[in-house]
Amino acid sequence: MARPLMGLSAMEGALSVTAGATAPAKTSTKDFDFVFFTDVHLGPKFDAPAACARCFDQINHSKPDFCISGGDHLFDICEQSLSEAHTLFSLYRQTEQELAGKIYHTVGNHDVTGINQRSPVEPGDPEYGKKLYQDHFGKLYYSFDYQGWHFVVLDSIGIEYYKIFRGEFDQQQMAWLKSDLATIKPETPLVVVTHVPIASCLGSLGRDAKSLAAPNAANSWQVHALLADHNLKLVLQGHLHVWERMEYQGAQYVTGGSVSAAWWKGTMEDGSHEGYTLCQVRSGQVHTSYVTYPWNAPAHQAVG
Repeated sequence: MARPLMGLSAMEGALSVTAGATAPAKTSTKDFDFVFFTDVHLGPKFDAPAACARCFDQINHSKPDFCISGGDHLFDICEQSLSEAHTLFSLYRQTEQELAGKIYHTVGNHDVTGINQRSPVEPGDPEYGKKLYQDHFGKLYYSFDYQGWHFVVLDSIGIEYYKIFRGEFDQQQMAWLKSDLATIKPETPLVVVTHVPIASCLGSLGRDAKSLAAPNAANSWQVHALLADHNLKLVLQGHLHVWERMEYQGAQYVTGGSVSAAWWKGTMEDGSHEGYTLCQVRSGQVHTSYVTYPWNAPAHQAVG
């Protein structure tokens, strides 16, 4: 788990980088920047819409080619009524209009209707599950290409038991992933995006039995097996609200922090602040850094 490092001034002093380092200037037309932001957990409380708009405004000033959201856009569809779920989706879509350019979305567990024991929505309801997410954001898993790089966005939210989710990739999706990867050359640089992590060291650093439980999707090994013969450069992950970067066999595994940090109540226990991940492609390599934005939880909501 990454601890905040000393602040760096970058991009005309507009950004505060707390982990990693920004890349050198672009030297090729194939160089590009994109932003990965995750776990917005937007709702009407805690000044979240205003804070989120401030974050999006800062992202706009860095002029990324596009943005990818890592899921958990809302707080909290999984335990709300259908009427509240519709209201929250509308609030998020309105707030996200602050962002310029193309935005790709990833489904998170808090974006799925009814998968919480407190929810009044039952599995038999037509809008139980992922329907509202699909109505607003489209496909649950898909791929796209940019400047010779191949991006794959996955759905890691399995609805396994009554009103309970499990981090996993279903077998229909695994078949699709195998087919999708067969369409690219082995040397094509590859980026994979998921909400529940494929790989994280966070479980190894926990202080009790609950936090020591593996935070990864249950069948991550299947994804690893399919990626083994490809030029994997970067895996972008959400869900854990910390910024963490690991490297394995030449690929970075980055858990992207959280726009909301501790659900809009201040920094996480490890010190992770509100922020997002800046991804900068230079000469065929990707540089990642964690960027905060100027917002602090008011004292009255940071306590308790």
